[in-house]
Amino acid sequence: MANKRELRITVWQFVRIMVSLEARRTRPLVYDDWKAAWQELDGELTRLGHDDHAAYSDLMMNQEVVLEFSNDKRRGEIRAALERVMQRMKQELRVAQSGKEERRSLKFELHELSELHRTLK
Repeated sequence: MANKRELRITVWQFVRIMVSLEARRTRPLVYDDWKAAWQELDGELTRLGHDDHAAYSDLMMNQEVVLEFSNDKRRGEIRAALERVMQRMKQELRVAQSGKEERRSLKFELHELSELHRTLK
């Protein structure tokens, strides 16, 4: 398809997006587009989570996935998923009674997701 667009994001961002898309009663089209990659990655993360925590962390934080989306409708679906994720994270920060490290992690993720959201405009 001539108007395919590429999205290069870290694995943890992909996980956040796909979990948000999965939670929808009617899943957006982009979920179906990325479902095979998601299932493969989710299986690998599950395996590493049990067997190799260092490799799990490396995959989540340091590796990227390269995804394609074919049109502006899909871009809008991605942006909407990011908006839902960021809204939940902001709520978590408001009520968080967790330690500094968890709050710092949430703020980092929120900032990175906000930047991704901005680039998709």
